Amino acid sequence: MNEILFASPRYRWPRKGFFKRLLWNAAGPCALGGLFAWAFEDHWLRIERRDMPLVGLGKGFDGARLAHISDLHRSPIVLDRYLRRCVDLINAMEVDFVAITGDFIVSTRYYARRVARALGGLNPKVATVACLGNHDYGVFHPGRLGRARGLGDYTAQQLGHADIFVMMNERRVFRRGDSTIQFVGVEDYWTPRYNPNLAFDGIEHHLPTIALCHNPDAAAEMARCGADWVLAGHTHGTPVDKTPIFGMAIPSDCKHFYAGEYPLSAGGRLYVNRGLAYGRRINLNSRPEIALFTLRDAKPASPARN
Repeated sequence: MNEILFASPRYRWPRKGFFKRLLWNAAGPCALGGLFAWAFEDHWLRIERRDMPLVGLGKGFDGARLAHISDLHRSPIVLDRYLRRCVDLINAMEVDFVAITGDFIVSTRYYARRVARALGGLNPKVATVACLGNHDYGVFHPGRLGRARGLGDYTAQQLGHADIFVMMNERRVFRRGDSTIQFVGVEDYWTPRYNPNLAFDGIEHHLPTIALCHNPDAAAEMARCGADWVLAGHTHGTPVDKTPIFGMAIPSDCKHFYAGEYPLSAGGRLYVNRGLAYGRRINLNSRPEIALFTLRDAKPASPARN
């Protein structure tokens, strides 16, 4: 189920630094992996509403709500006022958790500070949890190209000042009454620091587990490690072949995971968020998105009969 709410603001050139931003904007389509359709049409934010069944959740978190967003790409193109409107909308949903699956920025410390301030207004009842994406480490693509030294750690630090728990190969556990839920987050799949074994080390396998990864290529491995649900982003809701065209980024090897919910062969479910930024928006299915999940206490699956 989805609904369409508001249009993102049309972009206006800032008065200062015009030519610098003009050059940045020319490089932007390559950095974000596609052309910006916002110049030709309004983008309407869609809300995807779904249940998230979790075995062993318990009554404490049964009915709790989780907002999932991804790929904010704060930059000269994606503006604070748009992100603040998204924050206000999430707050109006009165969610218990917010989960953010990376690509907060495009490659500079300045925008790490800006996005942290914009997201500082999030007010979930329990917590905001997150992982980083490839662009949070630099203009970063396979082969470890384009990293900005220390940018990932700096971005995580700035987000921490906004009460966002950035999980870098680690987990967070939350309790309410008789319910306990754990979140696990990894560093980006394309970085040398991606380490799901470290992230899942010491998890309690009987507890409901929601894993955060930016790139859906990591989802199957995270399910094998014990994730019941995997939340991802990265694709902007658009299937693209593995072969780059005209310098566009390769979004994912698992090109069949590009938007929405999927079963995983190792068990569990994957949800790929279409993201909040404007890049690679070429059809109605790929409009910017907030996914709103309602957590449900589920019964264990019955064993198959012979």
